[in-house]
Amino acid sequence: MTASERCELCQQAALEPVYRAAGTARGLTVNLCRHCGLLQSLPRIDQAPRRGASASGAADWGNIRYGKGFRTAQAMAALRRHADLSAPSQVLDVGSNRGSFARQFLAAAPHAALVAVEPDTRVVHSVADLERTELVCARIEDVRFADDHFDIVHSCHTIEHLASPGKVLADHWRVLKPGGLLLVDAPSTALLEAEDVVEEWFIDKHLYHFSARTLMRMVSAAGFEIIEAPEPGDRENLLIVAVKAGEPAPTCAPDPREVYEAEARIAAYGRNRAANLAALTVMASEIARLSSRRVVIWGAGRLFDALITSGGLPPSLLAGLIDAHLGAHLPERHGLAVLPPQAVREIAPDVVVVMSRSFADEISHMVRQLAPNAQILTYGQMINRARQMAA
Repeated sequence: MTASERCELCQQAALEPVYRAAGTARGLTVNLCRHCGLLQSLPRIDQAPRRGASASGAADWGNIRYGKGFRTAQAMAALRRHADLSAPSQVLDVGSNRGSFARQFLAAAPHAALVAVEPDTRVVHSVADLERTELVCARIEDVRFADDHFDIVHSCHTIEHLASPGKVLADHWRVLKPGGLLLVDAPSTALLEAEDVVEEWFIDKHLYHFSARTLMRMVSAAGFEIIEAPEPGDRENLLIVAVKAGEPAPTCAPDPREVYEAEARIAAYGRNRAANLAALTVMASEIARLSSRRVVIWGAGRLFDALITSGGLPPSLLAGLIDAHLGAHLPERHGLAVLPPQAVREIAPDVVVVMSRSFADEISHMVRQLAPNAQILTYGQMINRARQMAA
């Protein structure tokens, strides 16, 4: 067995295929480490040709590069709890993306200097002109900084993309000053147990699939002391705050409970996703029956794609498609123009279907302001009703 086929966390030759993602364009198979419970996709493709942007509900989703901005508020709140933003500091922003974190951090920390590492030439212009910022257009694995140089390392939804996250975390430890802060944010496998999941969660861009336990173990093995664990109520994200302490100490201890829980999550995901895909046809039929009225869908992303491709809803039945963020990157979806929220006033819909899970309440509030007479139907309500009808 080669090193690439050993578990990244415990280095044991205990990987077993447990899931094949729907619509994978990279030929990846999800493997479970029977020793420590870390889920990881093989083969570990270090660098692959960049594909175009896709909001598919299948495994080929990705390359839009706008989601990290939704996590900036949480990162800044954590830093305010654990760092003195008024003090001079050197900060490394790993995978700076479109610069949401860099801009907000620099505004809050007037004496800080920031190094933004971002390999995607399509988005680096977003941070190229920021004051007190050095842009490094490269992959973090290919950059070498001085030992004990940074006060803070921030890494948002990057670690799951890396071929060897353990090695990168060890390098974060090396470049941090003693007592320096590490913020790591990643998707959480807790979402696999969500009853309303319908999109393919194991997307091609992600090689590692962390639970709170496996990510904390990997961070600790790199020599960090965790001072803030992931929020238990957040089933979508894992935000860890840690300090550089001690020396890296790779772990190989077994974790049978984590193995059991990973198996249970995979099984629940398979059952729930199959049931929800079947229910999408019922949901699409319900929306079609409403089409004698003016129906608008708010949310042009993965749930919308699944409703069209798996549920069979004809896009032509819709009076409009709204999305506050995606339109700037994908102006058209399934033949419909992606319109900004303000367009709701002009369309004056009778019904607005909110195709969002995390932001359903926020979007519903905006709908009430823009179209106070419209009936609001949320994805969560509709998929639950459709599942009962399809059972």
